[in-house]
Amino acid sequence: MAGVFEGLIKLRPGTPSEFVPSLAESWESNSDKSVWTFQLRPHLRFHDGTPLDAAAVRASFDRLFTLSLPPSSVLGRFLQSAEQIHERDGRTIVFDLGRPQPMFESAMAAPFGTAIVNAALAKSHEIDGDWGHAWAATDSTGLGTGPYQATRSEAGDSTELTRFDDYWGGWDGAHFNHVVLRAVGDPQTRRELIERGDADIIFNVPLISIADLEQNPDVVVMHQADLRVQYFAMTIAGPLVDVLVRKALCWAFPYEEVLSGVLLNYAKPARGPVNENCRGFSSTAFTYFTDLDRARQLLDEAGLHEQLTLSVAIANGNAENQAIAELFQANLEQIGVELEIENLDIASYVGMAFGDLPAEERVSFFPASWGPDYDDAYNHLWPAVSCDAWNSGNAGHYCNLRVEELLEEARNAADEASYDKALEEIQRILSDDDPAAIYFAQPEWITVLRSDIGGYVMNPIVSSLFDYYALHRVPS
Repeated sequence: MAGVFEGLIKLRPGTPSEFVPSLAESWESNSDKSVWTFQLRPHLRFHDGTPLDAAAVRASFDRLFTLSLPPSSVLGRFLQSAEQIHERDGRTIVFDLGRPQPMFESAMAAPFGTAIVNAALAKSHEIDGDWGHAWAATDSTGLGTGPYQATRSEAGDSTELTRFDDYWGGWDGAHFNHVVLRAVGDPQTRRELIERGDADIIFNVPLISIADLEQNPDVVVMHQADLRVQYFAMTIAGPLVDVLVRKALCWAFPYEEVLSGVLLNYAKPARGPVNENCRGFSSTAFTYFTDLDRARQLLDEAGLHEQLTLSVAIANGNAENQAIAELFQANLEQIGVELEIENLDIASYVGMAFGDLPAEERVSFFPASWGPDYDDAYNHLWPAVSCDAWNSGNAGHYCNLRVEELLEEARNAADEASYDKALEEIQRILSDDDPAAIYFAQPEWITVLRSDIGGYVMNPIVSSLFDYYALHRVPS
C-alpha cells in the first residue's frame, strides 16, 4: 500500500527509469551487474519500533518467495529464492543474481513486489505456515516503514491513512496528516465529488467530461502519457488459429474512429505491442490502418467464404470498450463477419480471461490495457504473450515458440544491444508475422485534482499510485 510500505529505492518522481534512495541510502553493482549491494539508512525502524536492518530485509524477501505471493513475479526474473540474498553486516544487503542483470535496478524500484515488510511481526500471527499472510490482509499495523499507517480499512469501501509521527523522513514542510482513500464505482459520482470539493483527487474519468472539467477553475485536469498499450487480444482457437484471419482482423479494425470518436484523441495510435516510451520499444514494429478490401482479400486467401461469427467479452459498465466493440462490429459486418458482444459481470469477465477455460471455450477477443511493472518491454510482453502465462495475462492463449526463445534471450540479456535485438524481433512477430492482438492506442492517463492540491507528480509506471507524503494543500 502506497504511503505505508517502502522499498529500498524508488523512481525519481515523474520518470520511469531514474532512481533515488528510499530505505537504502546508496547502492552499487559489480562490473557485470550480477551482484548488487544496498546500504541501508541508519536507525531505520518499522512502525512497531522493531529495527529494520539487513536481516529484516532478507526476511521480508524470504517471506515473499516462500509464499510465492503474486508480487514475487516482479523479482522472480532475477531471484529464485532468498538464498541469493546475503547480509554483509547490519546495514548492508547483497543480492547475488548469478548472472549479469542490468534491469535489476529498475525492478527494485518497481511500485509492486519490492516493499519491505516486517516479516517477524507477520510471522508471529502465522497460521498453517502462512507467515501471517491472512492476518496481514486485514491488519497492516506495525508492518511498514512509510510516512503513514492504515488506521481504518473497510474492504471495497475506504481506507484511512494517518501520519506516523516517527517517520524517518521527518515532517518538515507541508504534508497531510490524514489521507482517506475511497472506492467510488460510479464515474458520475466521482465527478460530482471533485466538483463539490468533497474529494481532492479522482481518476478513471469519463473522457466525455474532460472538456467541461477543464473549464472549471476549481479543478486541474492532468493528462499525461504512461507506458500502457490498449488492444484487443485475439484468442488462438477456431478460425483465429490461421494467421491470415488474424491479419485480416487487424486490417478491419476502425483505428481512427476509435481514437477520435471513443478516446476523443486522449490517446496516440499504438506503434505495435509496446508503448513508445518504454525501454526496449522498437520503432520498426509493423502498424496497421483500416483497409477493408485487404481484410476481405486475406479472408478469401484463408478459404473463409462462408460467414464467420466471432465474439468479444465486455465487462458490464465499461462504456468505452462497449463503444469500441460496436465500431469494430460495424466494420466486420462489411466484410461478412458477425461479431457478437457478450456483456459479462466483472467476476465472470475475470474468470473467463484469467481462469482455466481452454481456448476453444473462450471468446474471440478480450479488450485489454496493459503496461509493465517497471520500464522494460520484456516485463510488459511476457505476461501478455508467453506460453507460460496462460490463465494469467495471456487471455488469448497465444504461444509462438520463436517468441518464447526471444523472451528468454531478452530476460537474460547481459547488454543493451542483445536486449534490443531480441525485443525488436519479438515486436515484429507480434505485430506482423504472427499477430497476438489488435494494438490500437497508447492512452493518456487522466487525473483530476482540486486546484489547491500541490505536490502531485504522475507515476509513469502505475499511474493510479500517488505519493501521499508529497501531496499538500496550497494556501489560497
